[in-house]
Amino acid sequence: MGHHDRQLDTKGRLSLPVEFRPVSGESVYFLKVKVLGISALRVLSQAAFDRKLLEIDRMSDSDIKTRDRVRGTFFGMIVDSKVNDQGKLTIPKALAEGQGLSLPGSARLVGRGELFEIYTPKNGEALEAAEERDREDNAAINDVLGLS
Repeated sequence: MGHHDRQLDTKGRLSLPVEFRPVSGESVYFLKVKVLGISALRVLSQAAFDRKLLEIDRMSDSDIKTRDRVRGTFFGMIVDSKVNDQGKLTIPKALAEGQGLSLPGSARLVGRGELFEIYTPKNGEALEAAEERDREDNAAINDVLGLS
């Protein structure tokens, strides 16, 4: 949960908040995404990854060939990793730099339940503004969250 500012070292490692850390030895999965049009790295837990595969398998309006293509595309987009015993996650250098993250440098982590997203500081600020606009434009969000 929440927004957390963290530092990346020269090897692309960042210390995760305790609540973001997976069970010891469990994999996490990087996926490049856009959230409200803003580039981010989504980090899926094993449970979120497995759930996405199940969603693909249950695509009721598509044939096996389409589901296989979607599954293949998904696997082709994923980069897997693990969190070390000190709670540090390593983002591969090419992936980090491809997302505009500087090594060393800062990153913004945003909790999303069973997953979290990693943004550049600039994109993290843009996300906050975009989410605020989204809440202003969509009364249902405010109603469900009790913000209105």
